[in-house]
Amino acid sequence: MNILKFCKLSWRNIWRNRRRAVITISSVLFAVFFCAVMNSYTEGTWGRMIENTLRTQSGHIEIHGTGYWDDKITDNFLTMDNAVIERIRELPNILNVSPRIETFALVSFENLSKGVGITAVSPMRENDKSKLANRIVQGSYLSETDDGVLLGEGLARYLKVAVGDTLAFIGQGHFGASAAGLFPVRGILHLVIPDMDNNLIYMTLSAAQTFIDMPDGYSGILLTLNDDGLLDETIKEVEKTVDGADYEVLSWHFTMQRLLQSAQSDKAFGKIMLYILYLIVGFGILGTVVMLTNERKREFRTMISLGMSRRRLQGVVALELLLMSLIGVAAGLALSLPVAYVFNVHPIKFTGDMAQMFLDMGMEPVIPFSLEPQIFVAQIVTILVLTLLAIIYPLRKINKITRRSGLTGI
Repeated sequence: MNILKFCKLSWRNIWRNRRRAVITISSVLFAVFFCAVMNSYTEGTWGRMIENTLRTQSGHIEIHGTGYWDDKITDNFLTMDNAVIERIRELPNILNVSPRIETFALVSFENLSKGVGITAVSPMRENDKSKLANRIVQGSYLSETDDGVLLGEGLARYLKVAVGDTLAFIGQGHFGASAAGLFPVRGILHLVIPDMDNNLIYMTLSAAQTFIDMPDGYSGILLTLNDDGLLDETIKEVEKTVDGADYEVLSWHFTMQRLLQSAQSDKAFGKIMLYILYLIVGFGILGTVVMLTNERKREFRTMISLGMSRRRLQGVVALELLLMSLIGVAAGLALSLPVAYVFNVHPIKFTGDMAQMFLDMGMEPVIPFSLEPQIFVAQIVTILVLTLLAIIYPLRKINKITRRSGLTGI
């Protein structure tokens, strides 16, 4: 029997009992659909959160002074000249280099004061990295040599300041010296994350370096990559470029451990739900296979009695089950891919109380779906594995049939 006839016979056998075939295909279809959509949702949500963090608060690679990560004080800031920074910027996989100063200060306006975080950036580089200028709701963005500041709407409401007002800063400078300065408000930002909106001020690097009295000092240098898949190779190149024992070059897998652990915990729970669903589907496929086998025992005995080899009969039955599974997988992917694509291009956006709940958790009130190929490939592999395991039952039953059994039984 050639392959074409083999396939035709299996295809005809599938549709001899349409109800049985539809039940089997439907169980696979819905399993693939729900598992693919659930995976796409989980990966997309955490992917967006990690992307936002890398784009605004962190980088794929961070360069810090030795000891800074364990003790974030100005005495552990690094110093690096512009020539080295430019050499880092010219490395092939580097998309953005963002030197920063992150420190704290007591900010006062009239009779109101609050402790806030200060993030000093190169306005041009930071806008390339995080599109910070797009978040201006009042006033204007900073220039490279500006001595003004930007602050979030929440902080502006608390201090009751407007664009043009001047804030008084008191903090700690280099080597324990006191730092003080007056800074005018250039603009007010809308920052999605509440902690940032209520407690963060942006200023230029030059203004911050003057404030802490450290002209070439940085708390860290954030590097954004073109391709995260080349992270390890890029770290080695950066280490060669800085070539100093006073620097620590850290990957985002280290600097964002807490966020990654939260993502892994959430994904682990999602996987448990998927395993339960796949277990149900697996038993559904097995139940259908058992029913199919018991209904066709007389047919199997007759075909073997008429001279058909067990191996060919086993091949026909295995191909039938495989074809039904493939049809279910194809239909499931045909339904899940458009859904994932629509919500990837047009993410679900929450408003009202639901949006506030997301913001309170430090999350953007948006749920995008992911289109990563491995999400959908995993469904194909899993269903095929379940099908191959279920096929063992009819193959063993057929193997027990003897030609002498005739029509009397197995």
